[in-house]
This record gives sequence, C-alpha cells and structure tokens, in this order.
Amino acid sequence: MKELISNKVAWIDLISPSDGELDALKNELKIPEKVVNQIRITANRNKMEFYKDFFYAILYFPIWDEVEKTSKPIELNIIVFKNYIITIRYSQTFTPLNEFIELCETCNKTERENLLGITTYETFYHIVQCLLEFSQRQLKHIEEKIVSIENEVFKMDPLKNNQKLIYRTLTIKRDLLGFRRIFLTLQNSLIGLDYKGEEFWGSNAKPYLLDLINDSHKVWNNIEHHNNLLCSLEDTLYALINHNIGNLTKIYTIISLIAWPTLLIMGWYQTNTISLPLINRPFDSYIVFCVAILPSTLIYWYLRKNKLI
Repeated sequence: MKELISNKVAWIDLISPSDGELDALKNELKIPEKVVNQIRITANRNKMEFYKDFFYAILYFPIWDEVEKTSKPIELNIIVFKNYIITIRYSQTFTPLNEFIELCETCNKTERENLLGITTYETFYHIVQCLLEFSQRQLKHIEEKIVSIENEVFKMDPLKNNQKLIYRTLTIKRDLLGFRRIFLTLQNSLIGLDYKGEEFWGSNAKPYLLDLINDSHKVWNNIEHHNNLLCSLEDTLYALINHNIGNLTKIYTIISLIAWPTLLIMGWYQTNTISLPLINRPFDSYIVFCVAILPSTLIYWYLRKNKLI
C-alpha cells in the first residue's frame, strides 16, 4: 500500500489487497458490501456508480503484454470521496500508474501539490490523464511498426517467401484490434462523466471532466487513423502478392505453352512401336531433336514478335 498526501487530498494505492484490508476499508469508510464484493472479483466491463458520499469506477486500460505480443486489459478500481481517493489494482506491472506514483513520491512538496491538486476531481483528472497519455505513447509504438511494415511492403522481393512480412502485419493488426476493443469500452464509460461528476463535485469539476472526455476522443481518433492506415496497407500488401502470383502464373503458362509441343513429340518417340518416322536413318536422333524443338521455337518467335512476352 502506498499513501500520497497533499494539503487537502489523500491518495491511497492498493495492489492486490487482502480480504482483511478490504474489510478494514469497508468499515472505516462505510463502503457498501456490494462495492467491496465487486472489488474482490474481477469485473468484465467498465462501469461507474455514483453514491451519496462517493463514486466507484471500474476502468480497463490497454497495456502491452510482452509475452503474448498484444494489448491486454488491466483493471483499475477507483473509489473517490470528497477529500480522498483510493485506487485498487491487481497488477504490479501497471506501468503508467507506477510512473505517476513514482513521480509524486520523488518530487518536492510544491510539485506534488500541483500533481494531486486541491480536490479529488483534480487528482482523478491527473490519474486518468496520465493513463490516457500512456495510451497515446503505445499508439506511437504501433505507428512506428506500421511505418516499418510499409517500407518493407514496397521493397519486398516477389521471388522470395513473404510469409514473415504477412505474419508481422497480422500481428500488428491483432495488437491494434485488441487495443481498439479495450479502449472503446473505456471511452464509452467516460461519456456523460461531466454531467454526473458535476452533480457530485460541483460545477468547478466540469472543465476537468470535459477535458478527459476530449482526450479520450483524441486517442480514439488516433486508433481509427491507425486502423484505416493498417487496413489500407494490408490491402496493398495482398494486392502486390496477388500481382506477383499473377506474374508467376503467366510465366509458368508461357513455359508450358512453349514446351508442350516438344514434350509431345518426345513422348511420342518414346512409345514402343516399329513404325516411327525418321528412325533408322543416319543422324536420326539429331533429326528427331530438331523436329521436336521446331514447333516450340516457332511459338516462342510468334510470342516475341507480337510482344506477348
């Protein structure tokens, strides 16, 4: 447990709290049993519940999973009273929140007052704001991967195996789709927060809450931009691959067309019969060979003359 205190706001951060800690929290702050039960059990969606003396929020943020190479939802429970705020999470690797807490711990008193604010809506604003900024940072990394794939797409060798490039493209798409799915539910939960928050904190809180909603829209617009860019890049990649396949098919067709008469004649002379023409004559093998390649030579000449190859 970590506790950060300014002149008018106290922030308590709990990581994987025990049942005893949650019971103590419930008894000291008069938190309803149903809220504590929701904290104990991992929820499946974002939600906000406003009560007379506090409001309770469950928010999921997309965080990159290095093992599975995709964004995973990390749950953050937030209980906000008039003078103190409590965050509860079950992940040690909540990078943006850890960074913000470390910043508050290492800065001087004046800077901490600015970070935490003088009201809990300011503290709530700064916490969610740092998480939204972290989402923008993650999108920047996705954008760099997309640009890297874009450069490779237009430099790829059609004669080489491009499965790795296709796999990388699909991996980025999987990450972006996971990020998009998680953030969509977060954005929907923030919509309307300004009206409910104004009733809870007063009119002074509305500009802060509107700023959070606008920032979430900015993140969503970036997600949609990256999604459209990746879809266009994927279409381009498949178009180039199909074009290369078409070229290879054309080459194989031309080779088959040119070689077919020669193979037919050579196959005919391999039949076990006694009435084959040109056999048992001087230089019969050379004559048969010249007869066999003659039609293929004529076909090749015709295709070249008409600029078909």
